[in-house]
Amino acid sequence: MSVGVAAHITAASQGGPRFNEYLTNDGRRAAENGIWLCQQCSRLVDADDSAYDVVDLVEWKAFAEAAAAVELRGYVVRKGRDFTGLEAKMPELIGEMRTDARSKPFTREIIALSRRVSYNPGPIPFFVYFHEDHDELLAKLQICEHYGAIYDVRRNQVPRWNFSEDFVEYLLGT
Repeated sequence: MSVGVAAHITAASQGGPRFNEYLTNDGRRAAENGIWLCQQCSRLVDADDSAYDVVDLVEWKAFAEAAAAVELRGYVVRKGRDFTGLEAKMPELIGEMRTDARSKPFTREIIALSRRVSYNPGPIPFFVYFHEDHDELLAKLQICEHYGAIYDVRRNQVPRWNFSEDFVEYLLGT
């Protein structure tokens, strides 16, 4: 079940956010002038006309309606993440990942270990990131996972992930 609130793209009355004096009263009440948002976003959009312009709201609505139509056909619509934002959060770790990916462009598996541990996972090539080199390494890798940069492939109780192909393309600059 989806719970939402209707907000106006252009204000329903004069003095409201993004008021359009050329729109008729019927046009102000029409579905085309509405956008379905969560409770919090609805309040923000209706309260601040400087942060949300008509063009952005129309674009949001068009995208949401197109995504809903695709999902109704059984597909999953997921927003892609901008890996530059991830890199800004942890430049040293992402820099090391970039160097590794460039040195072995077909390797995808990564393992998080302490330098005091020796580990041989078998014939699959992998990169190792050490706790001693990166403060809060597991937390950073969890954020990488949230961004879709890596995904969990843990086995034998060893924290391990694979790079996503989108992230490798970002790292390699392709």
